Amino acid sequence: MALLAIEGFDHLHGNDLVKKGFSAGYSITSSPSYARFGGQGVIAAATTDGFDLEIPSKSTIYFGTAIKKAESGTPVYSFSYPLINFKDESSVSQIRLYVMPDYSIDVYQGDGTLLGSSAAGTFLNLKWQYLEVKATISATVGEVTLRINENQVLNLTSQDTKNGSDYIKFIRTGCVNSSLQVYYDDLYVDDAQFNGDCRVKTFMPDSISGTNNSFTASAGNKDECVDEEEQNGDTDYIYSNTLNHKQTFGITTGSLGTVLGIQLNNCCRIDEVGTRKITPLIRSNGTDYSGTESDEITADYLFESEIWETDPDDAAAWTQTKLEAAEFGLEITT
Repeated sequence: MALLAIEGFDHLHGNDLVKKGFSAGYSITSSPSYARFGGQGVIAAATTDGFDLEIPSKSTIYFGTAIKKAESGTPVYSFSYPLINFKDESSVSQIRLYVMPDYSIDVYQGDGTLLGSSAAGTFLNLKWQYLEVKATISATVGEVTLRINENQVLNLTSQDTKNGSDYIKFIRTGCVNSSLQVYYDDLYVDDAQFNGDCRVKTFMPDSISGTNNSFTASAGNKDECVDEEEQNGDTDYIYSNTLNHKQTFGITTGSLGTVLGIQLNNCCRIDEVGTRKITPLIRSNGTDYSGTESDEITADYLFESEIWETDPDDAAAWTQTKLEAAEFGLEITT
């Protein structure tokens, strides 16, 4: 029972989203213009815009995202333009959410059966809001619960939400019709609970480990080679070809509220023939803690990411003090 995904889009070029597991099948644009609190957000501006987020297959998920209809104009209902579309492993639609002309939210089973509607005016026009959805797939006890800014606006139980398999595998975002733009930012996916209105902050390396310091800088200081929020490929980087080499960095977070979890992102590629794998690494309270070994690293830059909901040293919640005392990086394990 855990966070399955978090994303604030701050460290991603539009074409980098596919390097982090988002679908390459749709037009995806990131920009500070689409963000809620600074950093970056993404836009769905037309029929083919948006993204598919792939998650581990689950029969119940909780999905939250900051969302804003960013253009004047009334949504025009069309079954082609769901705001959110939950799909199974074969990309069969299970549950679809639509914004209607009266700004209610309609919930449909994937085959087109209307399951229920919120009150008019539920979806806020031209305003940032935090939308959360609980979705359970079942032919008899399916459930869809909607929250806006942590207030429940619809609760559907004992529904037939199954149109494909028993699971949700992809979450598809979209616009409110063929032309009205929608912004997305600060999202999470959980398999256990609502997490409320969340902000996803990005922190870049700003100091070099005194212990795990085996990699080489392409030029200058190692932390300055990897401190770009949007990765810059071969412009500057760190590198090693030695098994069990480790490199970790410190970060500065500043004041934080409650930390629900952190995601460590390593963007890497190989430049030689052979097999390499890495393991994300956290050094906390003087001890190294390894995450899950990656798949084989490819010749193209891709993100290897892992979430820690708690500090691995004491299994307690992260805080500003803990994060700023810890180090984050990777180890070459194959």
